[in-house]
Amino acid sequence: MRRLAAMVLFLLVVLSGAVFAADQPRSDYAKANAKPLEGYIVLLRLRHDLFLRWKDTGKWPNDPAANEALKLHGAYWNEQMHRGKAILAGGMKGDFWDNVALIILDVSTEEEAKQLVANDPAVKAYVFQAQVRPFDIQWISTKY
Repeated sequence: MRRLAAMVLFLLVVLSGAVFAADQPRSDYAKANAKPLEGYIVLLRLRHDLFLRWKDTGKWPNDPAANEALKLHGAYWNEQMHRGKAILAGGMKGDFWDNVALIILDVSTEEEAKQLVANDPAVKAYVFQAQVRPFDIQWISTKY
């Protein structure tokens, strides 16, 4: 009987700890960087006439030059990721007029960031308008 009571007490303690732990913030993620980092952010906005044709019809415009530039754009930024220059890239979702794509660069100077963007095939072809801005990275999570 004492053994059963001890096992029940043990289970209650373990389960109450599990419930308490579920309410606590996860502690297995942390900052990957020891100090803030300086980088650059790229904002890419789709050319307005392409955006309007896309939104008016619900279909991507049949624009062979733009389509080729976009294909090369993807390959170009994948190359920059493999070179360690681009550390995050993605586009906003939803049907909003002010949507942009965003790329975070890990480069030494604003000039280097601007040169990378100037060499983007979709920027060269005027499919995207681009802005480069300095960006302070306070932390990067170890989650990924």
